[in-house]
Amino acid sequence: MATPTTRSDWVTFLSDYGLDDHLVGVCKGVIARIAPHVRIIDVCHQVRAQDVAIGAEMLAEAWPYLPVGVHLALVDPFSATHARAVAVRCADGSVVVAPDNGLAARAWTVAGGVTEAYELAERRLWAATPSRSFRGRDVFAPVAAHLASGVPLEEVGPRLDPGTLKRGSLSEPRVHGDHVHGDVRMVDHFGNLALNLRRSDLEAAGIQLGDVVELRCSGRTFEVPFALTFGDVPPGRTVVCEDSFRAITIAVNSGRADRVLRAGSGDPVVLGRVHRSVGAPAVKVSVVDGRPSSFVPGQVPPG
Repeated sequence: MATPTTRSDWVTFLSDYGLDDHLVGVCKGVIARIAPHVRIIDVCHQVRAQDVAIGAEMLAEAWPYLPVGVHLALVDPFSATHARAVAVRCADGSVVVAPDNGLAARAWTVAGGVTEAYELAERRLWAATPSRSFRGRDVFAPVAAHLASGVPLEEVGPRLDPGTLKRGSLSEPRVHGDHVHGDVRMVDHFGNLALNLRRSDLEAAGIQLGDVVELRCSGRTFEVPFALTFGDVPPGRTVVCEDSFRAITIAVNSGRADRVLRAGSGDPVVLGRVHRSVGAPAVKVSVVDGRPSSFVPGQVPPG
């Protein structure tokens, strides 16, 4: 059987390099010199510096919308002993080039799992004089480009047991009776707090769309609605809703939830069902902004 080719017209690129200097451009230049036929998709270069967990979340969420190709992912905290560099073929036919630090673990799952993995050890595919502190330019980018040019995957280095690949530390939601414990997975550009929860987790705690939710975060407690979108509450109000990737998110209409709740990536959050006696008035006072608002459980609040 012929070896599956890695040749691709697409290279996607995610990193924590930022856009304030020339690092991203240099890496893309390396790719273009080796594989001038490829088109590069910039997934994101504003991953919080050295935050592997956030990079992993972004890559996994983006994966279903990316073409099959070579995926270059670089969030590679510098240490005395580097994470090994790997190239991994996924069940969907894509190849991921990344440090083996959990950065691509969730994406591999989305892609249907790992079919084969190799360590990037073949120095002829690297830059001639690789820098110890810029592996993105000198190791990862050139190998990704060679793979996109059709170099067989097994030529990048020795084969690895996929079971030895680092999976990362993924926190799981915990449902206890009428409340659910979760964590902030990441803070997006708009200050929304994406949680490691899905609607099914809230429903397991008896929380339904339209309910008032008790939100505990950063040592404080709030009562907010569980609505369809942040646009279903007035400007300045806090809301629990689903984001475009179906994750439960805390948002503030026309504001930043990270500042209002004083919360960030990794912080614990508890969402609970607010119990009301039959016939009790459905009026709450928003602890977030101090202004009272009427909210009827079972209905989406007016915009």
